[in-house]
Amino acid sequence: MVDVYLVGVGGQGIITASKIIGDAALLAGEKVILSETHGMAQRGGSVVCTARIGDRAGPLIPDKAADVILSLELLETLRAECKASKVTVVLSSTERIVPLSVSTQKMRYPSQQEVVDKMSSVARSVTMVDAAGLAGQAGARMSSNIVMVGVLAGSGATGLGRDRFEEAVKANIRRNVDENLRAFALGFDQGKRAKA
Repeated sequence: MVDVYLVGVGGQGIITASKIIGDAALLAGEKVILSETHGMAQRGGSVVCTARIGDRAGPLIPDKAADVILSLELLETLRAECKASKVTVVLSSTERIVPLSVSTQKMRYPSQQEVVDKMSSVARSVTMVDAAGLAGQAGARMSSNIVMVGVLAGSGATGLGRDRFEEAVKANIRRNVDENLRAFALGFDQGKRAKA
């Protein structure tokens, strides 16, 4: 059983990422429960999804119970701290999307090192990935989410095979499939370095 807590902001493709993870689990013959919370997502607000793989009673992951935190945005990684424990693997994009509350109120956005330090104090491991850069290399500039799904797959944290994830990417992505598969492959290689 694996609990994956996914975070990002509206427009980053968190819901698509969660569907790919869920489909990969189903293709592997596993039970899975997905949930999503995206109230202000259309305005760049926080989006949270969960993927609970295995025999689970409900969709919500209790505090300090995530096996994996998969984040598409740096500040959202920090906001997910409450779900982390010393068994949690944190896989985070280094992308920064400064929220309106920070830019208009002249608040300070934390540095990448501050996020790494904080999450390292509560989680087992923290891996930072330039997902946007890898997506650009793959020719799929808008596919940071697919890169991060690749990182998750490569880490081995879910126990699901690469082929199941690739099948799920093909089932959920309608355009630029080859580019997205390249983005997934680049993320997968990064994930192997962060073995869970």
